[in-house]
Amino acid sequence: MIQLALETTGTNGSIAVLDGKNVLRDRRFGRQRRTAADIAGQLDAALRWCDQRELQPAAIAVAVGPGSFTGLRIAITTAKTLAYALEIPVIPVGSLAAIAAVTLHEQPAEHVLVGLNAYRRQVFAAEFSREELTRDNLIHRCDDRAQVLARGDWDRRVAETLELSDRVIAGDRSIHADSAADRVSVCENSDAVGVGLVAAGLVAGSRAQPPECFSDPFALSARYLKPSAAEEKAASR
Repeated sequence: MIQLALETTGTNGSIAVLDGKNVLRDRRFGRQRRTAADIAGQLDAALRWCDQRELQPAAIAVAVGPGSFTGLRIAITTAKTLAYALEIPVIPVGSLAAIAAVTLHEQPAEHVLVGLNAYRRQVFAAEFSREELTRDNLIHRCDDRAQVLARGDWDRRVAETLELSDRVIAGDRSIHADSAADRVSVCENSDAVGVGLVAAGLVAGSRAQPPECFSDPFALSARYLKPSAAEEKAASR
């Protein structure tokens, strides 16, 4: 299945074209380039590339969080619009699972602990194993297990992970002490390749037609996991 994969939840937006788990094209926007104009140009280039090779995307996979509030809104709106225009379904993928998929694709570790800065001394966190996340068919939805941890709880998880040789840490280096930062994988942000790898596994693992992981574009929503600073401020008044 040909799919477009989109990621704008981190500091580096990206878009990829995959056939199953085979990456056919991968482009990154550059740091902080997640504006509508940047994404529109990248999407146009990707679709033209597909047309030239007579490839017809059958779905669009998109990272739905957790992550940047602004980035998530951009990703969700773009995916909805594109899916509606092309009349194809959307496959929502957890951002932390996408980071883990790329990390396990590039490193020999058996487990990966992923953490992203949720600010206000909190961390978006999740742990994944190679067996469950990189198998050809994901038979259960392991991609949406992210949770919000207090910084102290995260630090304890990191310390436990560093003691085990078959585990690595991925995600945001800024949430680690200097002693642990050197052990963090170079994969700091979710990217479109990781999104596509997880989406392909979810499709292959589906026992229904259409696959259970397909989502109606209008039902697509972000996984914020916590209110924004503005929402918390308004609620405290």
